[in-house]
Amino acid sequence: MSDQENWGEDDDNDPDYVPPVEIENGHVTSTTEDDSESSDDDVPTTSTNGEFNTDLPTAHKYLGKLKHVSGYTLYDDGETLEVLAIYTTTMVFPGFTLPLVMNNYSEMSVMQTYIEKNSVFVLICANSKLNGLFEYGVTMEIFEAQVRNNALHIKAKGRQRCKLLGELKNWGGQLKQVNVKIMAEPEITSPICNTQMYTLKRLRPYTSKNYCDITKNYKYRRYHLCQYPIESWVYDKYEVSYYVQLLLEGLSNYVGEYIPSDPVMLSYWFAQNYLLLHEERLHLLQLNSALERLRMEYKFLKRVRTIRCSGCDVEISDPTKVFAMSKDGIQSNYVNPGGHNYETVTVTSAQNFQLEGKPSKQFSWFPGYAWTIMHCKNCGKHLGWRFTSSTSKPYCFYGLAKGGIKVDIEGGWHGTKLRIFTAIFEETRGTTFSRDYIPL
Repeated sequence: MSDQENWGEDDDNDPDYVPPVEIENGHVTSTTEDDSESSDDDVPTTSTNGEFNTDLPTAHKYLGKLKHVSGYTLYDDGETLEVLAIYTTTMVFPGFTLPLVMNNYSEMSVMQTYIEKNSVFVLICANSKLNGLFEYGVTMEIFEAQVRNNALHIKAKGRQRCKLLGELKNWGGQLKQVNVKIMAEPEITSPICNTQMYTLKRLRPYTSKNYCDITKNYKYRRYHLCQYPIESWVYDKYEVSYYVQLLLEGLSNYVGEYIPSDPVMLSYWFAQNYLLLHEERLHLLQLNSALERLRMEYKFLKRVRTIRCSGCDVEISDPTKVFAMSKDGIQSNYVNPGGHNYETVTVTSAQNFQLEGKPSKQFSWFPGYAWTIMHCKNCGKHLGWRFTSSTSKPYCFYGLAKGGIKVDIEGGWHGTKLRIFTAIFEETRGTTFSRDYIPL
């Protein structure tokens, strides 16, 4: 059965209780019913020092004021259900937002009828070979919807991972009918938590949610590990706090203040935001626990990457130029009036491009900024947009569309991609490989 979470009096009396609908990507928001009715003009685009208000892109206010749809639906682990699915060119992990604009009349009719009874659908995407559907997806819950300008505007939030079962029924266009199974997100515990006497665990701490606390009390941890023949560092690498610290340190140069520290949300944040190949993200989506995802993500973090044109391979930018213009992170999903979704990476500088047309503020994803179309100077491929403002800081930045760029990994990745990736995946699943075999 689904869990429509309603908050009772007991929850309201708890000063530390936060309704789950108000938690986004590890950050507590202050959104209330009164806030949802406020005008766009009431929200400042800059702070007192002129910095851009990074809360604005997460609200997708360019879609206009939409009707609020209440509810926060979580299904039981392992539950199967028959729901509507939407196939898009982008990926959204749990905790992140997908904006949609439907202009097709038949799709609009089907979706409007469906929303009247159910606000949850499944987002599905292409497999690694781009010749079929991937077997895993994410349940999405609609929290705002409205017909505006003969188009259905929707905002939906990712909730849970799921696995497709059986065949799909085509409802026309990007709409499908699917049977899915909800995937569990198990709680991660220390590898030695169930092997110690209670008195020893109570008097000598052996683990913590913060790895710094483990290192401070490492002499106590050795008391627990003395019964094992294997070196202590082996068990460290199965502590979820160990990988949380490694990822937070590795990502601190990018957008440290926006990154959640919760292991599950951090694993999804990395998969949603970091410059990954499509195959890498697909494998992260199918992994069964936050620990498995964090271990693999740390290996991905150590690879040297560049951002190139997907048409001619000319270098456009690199990860050191990536920064956050949104509270959601460095890579977010946006939609244009035509209904095309763009997964956009924001960077401070770019090269080998040329601009087309005059700057425009119409339907701008970043309120107060004007956008200008960018094309590759070499092959003419659409790369994204340059955003400029005379009042907000930064005064200029670039939004690169994932459809126009590709991530290139140095070190012969493309030649041996499948072999190396399989090795990383199997190692994460528990198979032992030589250290020399996995390029770190």
